[in-house]
Formats: sequence, structure tokens, C-alpha cells
Amino acid sequence: MPIPILHFVYTERKLATGSTYMRCVQMRDALKQAFPDKIDARLLAMPERRDGFAAQERWALSQPGGGVYLFSKTSVRALTSFAARLLKLRARGILFDHVDEPADRLRLELADRHICCSHAQFLSFRAMAPDIASRARLVLHATDLRLEQTAPAQQSRFAPVYLGDPENTAIPDALRSEVEVLSARDRDEFAVQIPRLPEFNLHFAARAFRAGQSGAAKPFLKGFTAARLGANILLPRDVEDAAHYLGPDYPYFYDEDEGPVSAFRRARADFGGPIWNRARDRMLSMSEVARPVVVAKQLLDVVNELG
Repeated sequence: MPIPILHFVYTERKLATGSTYMRCVQMRDALKQAFPDKIDARLLAMPERRDGFAAQERWALSQPGGGVYLFSKTSVRALTSFAARLLKLRARGILFDHVDEPADRLRLELADRHICCSHAQFLSFRAMAPDIASRARLVLHATDLRLEQTAPAQQSRFAPVYLGDPENTAIPDALRSEVEVLSARDRDEFAVQIPRLPEFNLHFAARAFRAGQSGAAKPFLKGFTAARLGANILLPRDVEDAAHYLGPDYPYFYDEDEGPVSAFRRARADFGGPIWNRARDRMLSMSEVARPVVVAKQLLDVVNELG
């Protein structure tokens, strides 16, 4: 019996963005490494509407029959309904990978499976109409494949960091001199920062308000990344999936009325002591949840259930 073919569909201009790179390129690589005899995972660029009249429709008609097509978040947005219907006539299945799309922008029609990369998003889909809820599947957002060989965070001195797009965080003035910022807005910036990551043992994850993100269920990637590196994390208690994976008593959560400064001072005072070490043990226990091989198996199971 031939193994299933999974096409990761993306648009060229978004390939270097963190979400598309990790959910398409790295998931393809993780599947190839872990399950080479169980699935044939491939990358597939999709034209956009601006690429010419009926470019997507011609593209859909040119695809071989019998494959499974997983559309990245941005390609879900770009896909025309007509092209999707043409592809469904030829495909074994169509998957929409919504990642952190706000609830009012979710595309719910035409997909055979809705891929949810957070527990919170999965629960929100399960609360929808039965025909949508029954098609929701949890495939967590894996940590970066390039971290698999990275050394763990040093524990000799307290060293906090913000890792990510600087525009997405809000560091209070009182902490600016203490929290180092490593800009990692895309695939290439993240690669530059990898050699430095073992220097830091507390990941600062306070979010800045971003217009248009209301109702978005974010993957717990900052938590999974810190855990993979053996670091603790400081973040709001209400971050999606945080309490689910770390437990409500994780010591470096903070409530909005408290703010991050008090929690930061607690972490600094605790460093190296029993509370710090218990928190780190909690993080290390979580670190296996979103390893690329684990998430690749979740995706393989979704593909296999399509028959």
C-alpha cells in the first residue's frame, strides 16, 4: 500500500516568516526524519491572486490526485473558494492550519480538518457547531527544530531575556536595563540568536497589546521554547495554555493588577533556590510536549485518519 503524500502549502512571500517556516518547512523535515517510511511530506508553493487571472485555479487543477494538502495560516487566507473546491475534487483531504487567527477571521468552510495548535483553540473549535467541532484536531506548535542540539540554559547567574519580535512585548521601564532583548522576527533572525540562548535562564513573555488580535488563541510557543532550553518563564496568568501545561500554581505567573515587575523580583530573589528549581522542574516536564517528533506524530495521525 503506498504511503500518504502530504503537501505543505505556502505562499512564497511568507516562507521566511516564523509561523510558515516552522509549520511547513520544519514540520516537513520532522516528518521526514521521524517517519520516512510512513509519509511522503513535501513543500508546495501556491500562487496568489495577484499572480494572474485564474492562477490558483490552474494550480489546483494541476495537482496530482490522492494527496493531503495542509494550508499554512497565510495560504488559508489567500486561497480562493473556487480553487479550494477544485482541489477537493482531487485531494484525499484538505487541512487548514489556523495557528493564531482571530476568531472572527477563521475560515470554517471547505476544510476536511481544522488544525488547532493550542489547547485553548481546540476547545473553542469543539464548542462550535457539530459539523465544525467534529473536524477539529490538536497539533501543537512544535519548538524550533534547530533547538534540538542546543545546550541547556546556564544556572550560575540570573539572566533574563525577551526572545521574539520587540514590538510584541511591553517591558516596563523599571526592567529595561535588566531584560536583554534578542530580536527574532523571522527565520533568519532567530538563527542568529540560537548560539546565545544558553546564556539566559528566564524568558520574559509579557505581551504588548496589538490591534486586530482580539479573540486570537495563541500557541504557547514561548513557553515551549523556554522549556526546551531548560529556562523558566515569566508571563501573565491568562496566557492561553500556560496554566493548562504548567499548573495554576506556577510561581512566575502574574495577574494584570500585579504586573510583571513584582513577579520579576520574585524570580530574581528565588534564583537558584528551591522555588526556582521546582518551577524549572515543571518547565522541564513540559519540554517533551512540543518536541518536533511528538508534534509530527500528531500530524501523521490526522493524515492517516483521512483514509
